[in-house]
Amino acid sequence: MKRLLQKFLGACARRAILREKPRVIAIAGSVGKTSTKHAIGIALGAGEPGSKIRVSAHNYNNEWGVPLTIFNRHAPGKNIFLWLGLLFRALGFYLGWCKIGARTLVLEYATDHPGDLAYLSSIAHPGFAILTAIGPEHTEFFSTVQAVAEEERSLISDLSRDDIAILNCDDPEVMQAKKSTQARVVTFGECEPADIQLISSRLMLNEQEPGASSLEIKVSAIAKPVRFHLQGVFGKPHALAATAALAVAHALDVDFSEAAARLAEEYQGMPGRTRIIQGIKRTVLLDDSYNSSPLAAHSAIWDLARFPVAENNKRIAALGDMLELGNLAESSHEELGRFIATAGIDLLVVCGTLAQIAGDAAKEAGMSEDRIAVFPNSAEAGLFLQGRIKPGDVILIKGSQGSRMERITKELMAEPLRASELLVRHGREWE
Repeated sequence: MKRLLQKFLGACARRAILREKPRVIAIAGSVGKTSTKHAIGIALGAGEPGSKIRVSAHNYNNEWGVPLTIFNRHAPGKNIFLWLGLLFRALGFYLGWCKIGARTLVLEYATDHPGDLAYLSSIAHPGFAILTAIGPEHTEFFSTVQAVAEEERSLISDLSRDDIAILNCDDPEVMQAKKSTQARVVTFGECEPADIQLISSRLMLNEQEPGASSLEIKVSAIAKPVRFHLQGVFGKPHALAATAALAVAHALDVDFSEAAARLAEEYQGMPGRTRIIQGIKRTVLLDDSYNSSPLAAHSAIWDLARFPVAENNKRIAALGDMLELGNLAESSHEELGRFIATAGIDLLVVCGTLAQIAGDAAKEAGMSEDRIAVFPNSAEAGLFLQGRIKPGDVILIKGSQGSRMERITKELMAEPLRASELLVRHGREWE
């Protein structure tokens, strides 16, 4: 029954797309999809009055979420009446009674299994496709990382001559897609020949109110630089998401300065995605608890290692398991542990069986045992950290969804009553 419902919704959404032919902008990649989608919508003015741009909500990035975005509906959950309403509305789209009502759709395409991207593309074939980065993800369902790369690049190879591919030139695996596409290619990233180049990103820390800190970004398009700030976030992933969004704006001939100004005014990190939150005892929480993968975890540790702290304060990493890695799970955690040992992290707190492998690898690579704490779950780790942190410490919190690392963030945040507003997985359906 579930499969039939999925196919029915997909067929209805496909029929509506073929009839109305909106511009489809699709974002794929191992990391950074949601932030990039969010940034593109803002850069193009999706939130402005009269805008005909629709951006997929939440994590609506699969065989259910993409049709829901096209129908402009939320997931019905367990409510049978909402399901009946959705099915009737889907039929309306199939028969032409209902209209999409948007001229541009900004959609996130996720892949858990081989063929996922081809299926999503068959529902809404993109005229613009952005590939953020490629790394180990869902290798539980893919034989190798190369198989992941081939799946991600398939979205680009399926583009036509009239389409546009926007590629991260810092990632060699992403740039391999250039060889197999007829589309016009626009590049973004830090690399020197990028069409839209990220020149620099720098954290502007507000010590009195960490949540009011910002990321200063300088981006250049055809040798014309623009500088702006993203509020309340840290790390290169946000800078690259903004750069990718400006690449889309540039390709669509949207005024570059106006697009950057919109990002400066409206962009906020999504819950659980490298947000800066005020912690108890005047600490700083780097909440990256939504999910994790090897590529994202290395990036987060790299950013933590460069986060400004006073001489006597600590940089603390609280890490949960990285899941769905299949036969790469053990080696990925070992590699992460070795990286942590060399990154200058003062205290490593690991939660879960796989994360303990990272802790063991960090110890073998030279990190002293008294700087590594191991816990079976995030709840116990949060209580431990509550007693160990001191004013001025900076704590990174990251792990896959199954690790529920946001519980640590809630334990340590200065305003726990704002958890439903600031944290991931704190809506009614999770409580």
